[in-house]
Amino acid sequence: MTVVAAKLAHIRFLLTLMAGAYLLINGILALIAPLTTGWPIWAVTALAVPPMVVGMVHLVIPFARRGR
Repeated sequence: MTVVAAKLAHIRFLLTLMAGAYLLINGILALIAPLTTGWPIWAVTALAVPPMVVGMVHLVIPFARRGR
């Protein structure tokens, strides 16, 4: 793999991760929004982080790595 191809693959990987993280966190926040109305931001974040990490590790990162 040439240097240019490696850099393009890396950029594609990063863009896939960013898009996946964006979609995942917004989906989680949309799902928990009715339950967390009026909660402080730290509490909403504490509730959103565990499913976000699981989703990144088991869904988004494997999907992004498969495209390499």
